[in-house]
Amino acid sequence: MNILLTNDDGYFADGINLLYRLLSKKHHVVIVAPKVVMSAKSVSIIVDRDVEVKKIDDHTFVMDATPSDCVAFGLSSLDVDFDLVVSGCNHGLNISYDTMYSGTIGACLQALTYRKPAIAISCNNNFEIVENHLYEVLDYIENNRLLSSEYMLNVNFPMGKTVKEIKLTHIYYRKEVTYYISNGGDQYRATRDLKDSECDDIDSDVYAVNHDIISITKLRKTLD
Repeated sequence: MNILLTNDDGYFADGINLLYRLLSKKHHVVIVAPKVVMSAKSVSIIVDRDVEVKKIDDHTFVMDATPSDCVAFGLSSLDVDFDLVVSGCNHGLNISYDTMYSGTIGACLQALTYRKPAIAISCNNNFEIVENHLYEVLDYIENNRLLSSEYMLNVNFPMGKTVKEIKLTHIYYRKEVTYYISNGGDQYRATRDLKDSECDDIDSDVYAVNHDIISITKLRKTLD
């Protein structure tokens, strides 16, 4: 396949370079990724200003822009008919409400506007588990015919080093609070307090990542 690879941690991040190394063994992969960290940018885009795009080599482009911009540029401005968009591998899980804020997810939702299948991949900085089990995940997706231009696939690898199974899950709406702590003057520290990271909903993404299960969740951007 022709795969467009992006992320929200920047083109230099370990996760995207790991995915490039693994995916390019079997596919033609082109990276279009942000110049700097663009976490929590969701599906934001740059409007009405110039955007810097640097070609590093034949398979790597770096943009001073958001993950969604990277996908839009790759799908609209490169002379490649991409079959799939892959975003990640994110440094940190994208489960529960994280899916609303994540630039990793946002890149895939942007792909859906171009009617392209997309997969977001995240882990808890344990990249060894991704290296050991990525091909199993891709085989599972292919064998179960999960790729679609109607929804994206949000893949989260479990905590630790063990994988018991791969499972289709749904989002668990964990309790969390965002609040701001004054640092003095007009400076505040934005803080998130995550509650009940452990849950008893065995079909949820939160349960899966805490119980050695690779979670695959279908997410859709409503277009009508």
